[in-house]
Amino acid sequence: MKRPVRSYLVLAVLAAGTLAFALPLSAGDRGPVDHAVLTAISAAILWNLVQLGRRLHAAGGAKAVWHLIRTVGFWVIGLVDTLLRRPEDFGTWRPYVGWILLLIAVADTIALGVQEHRIVASLRDRPAQD
Repeated sequence: MKRPVRSYLVLAVLAAGTLAFALPLSAGDRGPVDHAVLTAISAAILWNLVQLGRRLHAAGGAKAVWHLIRTVGFWVIGLVDTLLRRPEDFGTWRPYVGWILLLIAVADTIALGVQEHRIVASLRDRPAQD
């Protein structure tokens, strides 16, 4: 019996959603349990992104991995310039650029999902090797 092929992108997005939910809950005085939970969630995100990168590299080479790196960069810079901005950045151009980068990151994430779906579909079509 064949094992179902998992989508590492979906797992990484779910872990990122969990991190977005857990981060405000641990605001204030973070203890060792808070640090352990945030570290475990961050490790889950990183693990799934690395596995996605391995899958993309096997199917499309370095160009496909560059797509993943670019998407993560758009997410990080967009979040830093919008949701994680400093108080002195209010009223400047940075939030507008951040929102544009977040829109690009969403579009890039959807494109990555389509690319991974094609790879997973090709893996399902292969005959089982015993």
